[in-house]
Amino acid sequence: MTDLADYLVDEQARRHPMAEVGKFADLLARSGVAVEDIGRINKVNAWQGMYAEVVNCDACHGSGGTPDDVCPECHGDPKRRVPRVVDMVGVSLTPAWSEGPAWPVVQPAAPAKIKHMAPKARPRLSRQTVILPDPQIGFRRYEDGTLDPMHDERAMVVALSIIEMVRPQVIVNLGDFLDLAEWSSKFAVLPEFSFTTQAAVYAGYRFLADQRAAADDLLEAFYLLEGNHDDRLPRLIMQNAKTAMRLRRADQPEGWPVMTVPNLLCLDTLGVEYIGGYPAGRIKLAEKHGTQTALYALHGEKLDMVKQAKAERQSTVQGHAHHVSMHSETYEDDGDAYEVEAWSLGCLCRTDGAVPSTHGGTDAKGKPVVRHESWQQSVAVLSEDEDGWDLEPVRIRNGRAVFRGKVIQA
Repeated sequence: MTDLADYLVDEQARRHPMAEVGKFADLLARSGVAVEDIGRINKVNAWQGMYAEVVNCDACHGSGGTPDDVCPECHGDPKRRVPRVVDMVGVSLTPAWSEGPAWPVVQPAAPAKIKHMAPKARPRLSRQTVILPDPQIGFRRYEDGTLDPMHDERAMVVALSIIEMVRPQVIVNLGDFLDLAEWSSKFAVLPEFSFTTQAAVYAGYRFLADQRAAADDLLEAFYLLEGNHDDRLPRLIMQNAKTAMRLRRADQPEGWPVMTVPNLLCLDTLGVEYIGGYPAGRIKLAEKHGTQTALYALHGEKLDMVKQAKAERQSTVQGHAHHVSMHSETYEDDGDAYEVEAWSLGCLCRTDGAVPSTHGGTDAKGKPVVRHESWQQSVAVLSEDEDGWDLEPVRIRNGRAVFRGKVIQA
């Protein structure tokens, strides 16, 4: 600031304006202030200040005093503090950036009147399909004659309600339609499973009949895929009574063998097409559209949808795993993209340990111990038009689902 005071009082500098600018700019530079950062000089104050300086004789006035000839100012004391007067100047500046940026400040949007567009009538999608995963219909029969279902009747009621709401052109049952615990070669066939197959056949037939009734007259195609549980029946017959495996009724030589799921469930009467040959059996549900690959329904072998998507290179929807999950992959082939989706829809059976599994157990009275499996319940609605297809899973929890804004409660 001393230099600035000199600048203000120096008559010679006042007569040379360019010299003034140079001294001021040099002062700002030493003070760390860039000239371009100064927006405005607000005020300049000038005053005198004092400070004490420790001096020796030479520093005082250069008189060369000696001990015999003591300097009248320091009196021979080299540590003496001598008062000094200095001119002080204060400059008040306004930085350029305090006046705001050169660009416009972002402002709130101006109020606008919102006009709600009236919904336009849209044509019905060309094709809708309701897909139902594993109900595993079956029973345990206790000593008092009570039949305890393995399938979840509340979840099945919700599925029927969704069919009634959608009224689809296609219904697909993904397999493991019957549990057939009485015919298992993997799990122990407990006494409670004995003589329950007939009851399961009756219940399965009613469920299929109810599906057809819920869809009304719009139903064009009705499918039941064979699952690994449905496959228990022919496998056990082959192991124990191979000669009975292909027996047919005398009046239906072209019909289903007697001891088969499609014959026992009267699928021909219900208009249900049985897709056998587990695990190879599958049906195409939707065509390829642009980057979307075609969608196929199958019962399923894999439990991991990541592996399923990478193995198939086509989109699939399956049951079998009893998990609700989806994984997608995009592949490139000769510069074109292909999207693959692998869906697992869970199940419609009970998830509290009623279905025999590797995690389940039975008490001394033959009743299943409650053990909540890592399974989930759902169905799905597939919609397809000329531009593409979309799969809409509908979760079911405790006999309740929310579908297209409506609550369905069994």
